[in-house]
Amino acid sequence: MAVTTAQIRDLLNRPRGLNEGTINEYITIRTAEVNKKTRQADLFGVTDTYAPDTTVKESAIKFLVCVDCLRVLIDTIPAVVPEKQQGVSDIRFNKQLQSFQAQADSALALIAEAGGTAFYTSASTTRVGGTTSGAQLAGSLDQDN
Repeated sequence: MAVTTAQIRDLLNRPRGLNEGTINEYITIRTAEVNKKTRQADLFGVTDTYAPDTTVKESAIKFLVCVDCLRVLIDTIPAVVPEKQQGVSDIRFNKQLQSFQAQADSALALIAEAGGTAFYTSASTTRVGGTTSGAQLAGSLDQDN
């Protein structure tokens, strides 16, 4: 399942003034960004078990697109919303923007290398010269252990 404009509109409570083309372009841009940042199962020792799945990636895309769309809405409030309602809409959109930005940052950290580890942590003879016990790694200053 791919991210759709209807899903973005639903997440934003179907605001007026948000064009279909704008949403589609942001989906395209953010999909490429998320795919590039995602830890892949065949890189850096990441297995299929620990690589982000499609659901996590789609969630990140949705949050990022919502952030982009909210920025567009905030910038275009005077053109779309009557003057009496502009203050209320501005406050609502800014609060939504803060919330979605935090969720987008969290989702990106989850799928990117920074949000997870991809390194093998136990000692072995192929990774560390010498013994495989933690107390007697090669180059250890404590030679008695």
